[in-house]
Amino acid sequence: MKFTLFLEASNSEETNKHLDDFKKCAVNYKVFMSVSEIGEYWKIKGMYKVFLDIDESSESNVKPMLNNIASKWLELPNEFLASNTMDGCEIYIPNLHMITLVIDDN
Repeated sequence: MKFTLFLEASNSEETNKHLDDFKKCAVNYKVFMSVSEIGEYWKIKGMYKVFLDIDESSESNVKPMLNNIASKWLELPNEFLASNTMDGCEIYIPNLHMITLVIDDN
């Protein structure tokens, strides 16, 4: 399982601060992860894209956590997506604009 977060930030330090807010939410559900990549999102100025690899031992705790990240999720094959541009979707993590959860088929 992997999360991809799209965070509004002016630099990488600010991105890490917002990422810490997300990780605090995850720890409450005993979901542990590591950052595999952080970079500016080329399509939108002031947006950073963060890739998080979820520790295999905490994968069963991820789905219960989703409702504390966003009010509405779009379920796709092997993926969940929440975006502040979706009708009726509120994202509860500050500065988080979109998030995907990819479920591996291992």
